[in-house]
Amino acid sequence: MNRPPFAALKLSLSLVLAAVLLTSGAALWSRSLSHDAETRLQQQNSALNTAQQQLDRSRQQQHLIATHLPAYRALVARGFVGAEDRLAWIEATQHANRDAGLYGLNYHLAPRSVALPALAQGLPLGQTTMTLTMPLLVETDLPHFLAALKTRASGVYHVQGCRLSRLGEAAFNATSPPQLQAECELLWFTVSDQTEAGK
Repeated sequence: MNRPPFAALKLSLSLVLAAVLLTSGAALWSRSLSHDAETRLQQQNSALNTAQQQLDRSRQQQHLIATHLPAYRALVARGFVGAEDRLAWIEATQHANRDAGLYGLNYHLAPRSVALPALAQGLPLGQTTMTLTMPLLVETDLPHFLAALKTRASGVYHVQGCRLSRLGEAAFNATSPPQLQAECELLWFTVSDQTEAGK
């Protein structure tokens, strides 16, 4: 019986074994590369989805701003957004007093305080109480003053209440000075803008 030529086969077997090892290594390396590529693809898809969501949010915000910008500018021009314009409030009451043909007024402005957040859906709403005291000739002078103030006032305000009282017991006649006094409490509202809130 002849023995197989192991010496001649040794080289061939070594080459086959080396080829199997190289093929296995290449397959493992290829699988590793494929796994890395798949991981990178998932990361890129995730980043793309995040960027797409941010772009959608940005477009929605841009649309919201474009839709509400005229109304916001109107509120800024009216004095509702930003710092208090106390001088404009005082001038509005004085002009309204003159427009109604009344006899002057005294005013007192309290410091700004925080209004109920529910009134402005969580916005930083502030309120300033203004107390007005003015002499009246007859009771109907008060509605005339409030109507004149409504046309004169540039800010947003609410009449909290008014109280009438007599200044004396003298009988009314056409030449007598005003015998009534009105005391009204007005709440002027303002919303802080971001620049003012940051001060």
